[in-house]
Amino acid sequence: MTHVLKVDAEKTACEQFCDILKEGLNKNVTKMKTSLRPFLMTCKSEEILETPEGPIYIQDTIGGLGLQFGYRSDATEVKDEKKLRIWTRYFQDNGRNLTLVRQPIFGKMVRAGLPNALRGEVWEMCSGSIYLRFANKGVYQQILDSHKDVDSFVKDEIEKDLHRSLPEYEAYQTSEGISRLRRVLTAYSWKNIELGYCQAMNIVTSSLLIYMTEEQAFWALNSLVDHLCPGYYSSSMYGVLLDQVVLEELVKKYMPKLTEHFQERQIQLSVACLPWFLTLYINSMPLPFAFPILKINEKELLTVDDDSELLVIAKEFFKALNMPMDDTATEQHHTKPSDIFNNLMKSAYTDFNKVTSDQITELRRQNELRVIGGVETFTKRNALRNVKNTVYFSNDEISIIYDYFSSALYYANNQGKSIVPEMDLKAFTKMLESMTTWAKFNNQNSNNTSSVIAGNSSDSMRIAQAILQSFIRRLFENFRAEGRTGIALVDTVTKLGEILRGDIMSKAAFFFALYDKDKKDILTNQELYSMASEFHLILCLLEIPHPLDTIANFICLSAEQTNTPKAMEHLHQQLDVFDRDDIGSESGELDMKRVFEFTNDFHQVLMGTEAPMIEITLPMFRMIVLTEESLDQFIQTDFPQSFKLQKSLVERQKGLGHEIFEALLVEGKKLASNMTAAGQQDKLSVSNTKNRSMLTCSRSPKSVKSTVSNFEDD
Repeated sequence: MTHVLKVDAEKTACEQFCDILKEGLNKNVTKMKTSLRPFLMTCKSEEILETPEGPIYIQDTIGGLGLQFGYRSDATEVKDEKKLRIWTRYFQDNGRNLTLVRQPIFGKMVRAGLPNALRGEVWEMCSGSIYLRFANKGVYQQILDSHKDVDSFVKDEIEKDLHRSLPEYEAYQTSEGISRLRRVLTAYSWKNIELGYCQAMNIVTSSLLIYMTEEQAFWALNSLVDHLCPGYYSSSMYGVLLDQVVLEELVKKYMPKLTEHFQERQIQLSVACLPWFLTLYINSMPLPFAFPILKINEKELLTVDDDSELLVIAKEFFKALNMPMDDTATEQHHTKPSDIFNNLMKSAYTDFNKVTSDQITELRRQNELRVIGGVETFTKRNALRNVKNTVYFSNDEISIIYDYFSSALYYANNQGKSIVPEMDLKAFTKMLESMTTWAKFNNQNSNNTSSVIAGNSSDSMRIAQAILQSFIRRLFENFRAEGRTGIALVDTVTKLGEILRGDIMSKAAFFFALYDKDKKDILTNQELYSMASEFHLILCLLEIPHPLDTIANFICLSAEQTNTPKAMEHLHQQLDVFDRDDIGSESGELDMKRVFEFTNDFHQVLMGTEAPMIEITLPMFRMIVLTEESLDQFIQTDFPQSFKLQKSLVERQKGLGHEIFEALLVEGKKLASNMTAAGQQDKLSVSNTKNRSMLTCSRSPKSVKSTVSNFEDD
């Protein structure tokens, strides 16, 4: 078979095209020699065109469950064989599988019907999944093998839907069919961990498996979810809702009488039509027939008075399509199912030939933000409805907390992995960085902290960030409810209520609990050292005057509870040698070297060989807080005020549109990851070399490495 390519362009452009084509062909020569023949042995078209001379010899018949349990088709064996002969001639003249050339007649042949034996492979070619399967040889089986003894995080959801998948089809009444469906859905959940599993995937996949092998169905599902139907299979299913809106817009334009009738009687078209989109018409028929279905049944639809009557008409119509040719019901309807279907096809390509793909794309673009806004509003209302403990905050404040929570989940790439959304430590840190003034220091690239970072050494910065990360970890552990792996929205609201709306006694108890990790209701020298170092850094970041005085007084008051006057005298002598000058420079920058030095001083005073033994209980801690005015001010006012529960005008106007962004950027992210993968390894090795050289340098009076370890291990 020979194909002639004609390029209408200038000579230089043609030469460039030929060079690129030649280079691409040369790159694939090796792959064609090693991988092509085994792949072609999995294609039904090769089996049909197989000759005694070869070069492909196929022993086992290729296909899906239909080979064993039959196909869901009313086509007679004679008609099916006729279609098979027609497609065989097309393959002989225009190539097949990977080399297929789609001539203008190709679309008409697809609409005329596919033979059962070739249906799976033609679906592969039309969706593009055949190329994914060829390029990812063995990946499906590798996924199954590598997760053989691991339960998928969506296992329970998949198991619940397995026996709801085309239950009328014989294969899914047996272990064979159910096992194939389970393997494909589970493998996809591991491949696309961000999505995992979504309702209606089982319906689509169970239909694919009738005509396809497991590997074919796996890659076809991949193409459908990731490329052909973006947003259909997601937590909010915004793609389905968007196409529903597009359908209503088109019905309004082309069938105004029906739209007016529905509006007068407050009938929702989505009641009947939404399942069509969600299951890709597997329980009904394909998308281009949505309007003809309404057109053919327009007279009956104009008589309905409520949603239930609309459903009855739709149900009866599809039921008639599914009746055998000799069914007695056909005589009652006076129309053969084949005639109904032919009328439907005719209506789709004549009455609605003005409905083009470009028009549908434009309507999607016009309505996507409105649909996303509605989805987010519904999701938000549903989430806030489950928040019981709202006594501390107003409705607006609860709404803002939800926005911070959901934004952190999104930007930390931590959404959709559990039934109840939960923040891990990364997402929690993101939330604090956006919600507070002091947590931004944790991110060195933050523009808001450039004035703080400037002029400070990397060693001092590492120490300060280790201290801050230790404090954030304490907050994370405290916010997280027992039995959870992360922090849910209700936990976030409850704990923020304790910080921002409690009285001084409850706030003191909150901070005491942060450091009482063993739940013994006693803080010793180690916990007090951590508290002193972390409090001192937060005081500095909040630019509160004389932070060292506050911490020194706190240490003295703590020691007084359990030590003799002589021990206290020695402690005062140690504290008196501290340099009490402010650690901020004239330029307003925070001197992190001084913070580092004070951290070492705290360690010497509280953890040194001559350090007094200190043990304080919650009542003692409360008394200390009430006694030291600046510490009282910090816990009661300064720290709570560092949390902002009022968004700026820009933040209020900015819609995240998470699902849309995911759909638009998913391919870009994959491309960027592939392009940078090679270079990233080189950068990592250089970075590791630098880090090792930094850590081997000596430190005085106390090494940076040991200081960081104190907070990472605490």
